[in-house]
Amino acid sequence: MLTGLRYFERPIRKENLENRIGRMRRAKEAFSWGEVDIHALCRCLLAVCNQVREIMSQEPRLLRVTSPTYILGDIHGNFRDLVCFEKALWRMGPLLTPSNFLFLGDYIDRGEFGVEVVAYLFSQKILAPDRFFLLRGNHEIRHVQKMFSFHRECLFKFGEKLGEEVWEAINTCFDVMPVAAVVDAKVFCVHGGIPPPWFGEGLVEAILDIPTPLQDPELQSQLAWELMWSDPISQETLTEEEEKLLQNTDGFIDNKKRGTAHTFSADALESFLNRNNLSHVVRAHEVQQTGFQVQLKGKLLTVFSSSHYCGGANEAACILADRYKLRTIRLDTT
Repeated sequence: MLTGLRYFERPIRKENLENRIGRMRRAKEAFSWGEVDIHALCRCLLAVCNQVREIMSQEPRLLRVTSPTYILGDIHGNFRDLVCFEKALWRMGPLLTPSNFLFLGDYIDRGEFGVEVVAYLFSQKILAPDRFFLLRGNHEIRHVQKMFSFHRECLFKFGEKLGEEVWEAINTCFDVMPVAAVVDAKVFCVHGGIPPPWFGEGLVEAILDIPTPLQDPELQSQLAWELMWSDPISQETLTEEEEKLLQNTDGFIDNKKRGTAHTFSADALESFLNRNNLSHVVRAHEVQQTGFQVQLKGKLLTVFSSSHYCGGANEAACILADRYKLRTIRLDTT
């Protein structure tokens, strides 16, 4: 699969048309498949899904990761930026790179190369299961994908019958993905954010009890749903009424922007960190102009790893957790 994705990534120009056995091949642009056997590609991807599902189903819902660890946020089908991250961070492959790699979810939707992003990440997970870690985001849910673009992308690339098969196989892998991770027992990593305290005092331990497979998080686990969907409160949009409400709700109010889950205050975050003996939270879920943002009194970092998101001008970034420090790294995707 990785060999196929190298072919997908690179252009074939006129001077390279004739291959070793003398057959002529049509030129193709970079980041396109050109003339490929779509059935063979489908079989390869399904085999990758079968293998990675077995690996991730054995992982706990809460991963314990050690530093150094690179933490990446939303990719959203941006295979070009993913290749840039590869060249900058694990050019020799994750096995030959002295660090771990933790992805915080939202691999698909909105971008045009969700299939390729998933195929790449799943393949690397198979090759380096103890170095490459994938968390589930709020777009790794079937009904969300049907609202956005990933379901249509699978059908467009593989046809209706094969496309449905590929889409379902990929989603059965999403169903067993971990939902959170802790780096060096101090940095809590998740796609969305922290849940309200009424889910239990020992929240980090409660995550281990989230069921797997988790086909419908909204119905099967409200805790998982909160981890995937919640956001920090924006002081710029906070109303006087909401400020008063926060004082009686442990620092949590309904997430009006998402229409589900909650938003949380700096006090709520501080309480969460103290209860669970943690120092920081690193999350994704929201696009950032410079690729990252430090929030809530410096205890929360939001990272976004897809540049020019939805046609915008934002940059891509990642975070390096190493020696009890968090460093932000902006990526040059030019």
